[in-house]
Amino acid sequence: MKVIAVILVFTVIALIQTPDLVRKKQWRELVVSSLLLTLGFILSFLQVIGIELPNPNKGVEAVVRFFTS
Repeated sequence: MKVIAVILVFTVIALIQTPDLVRKKQWRELVVSSLLLTLGFILSFLQVIGIELPNPNKGVEAVVRFFTS
């Protein structure tokens, strides 16, 4: 049930955003929006089906340590 809800929510978001961007011929914004929406969908889907995702905070900490030391 949760999987269907995630698919439905992301489909609705795409159907709301995409036509306006295409109508205005905002191709770059459409590409960026699509990439972010796809990334969000993949992460949400993986979380809903029970796959444990790594904590992004550890990666951010490593980058900050690299640039501050």
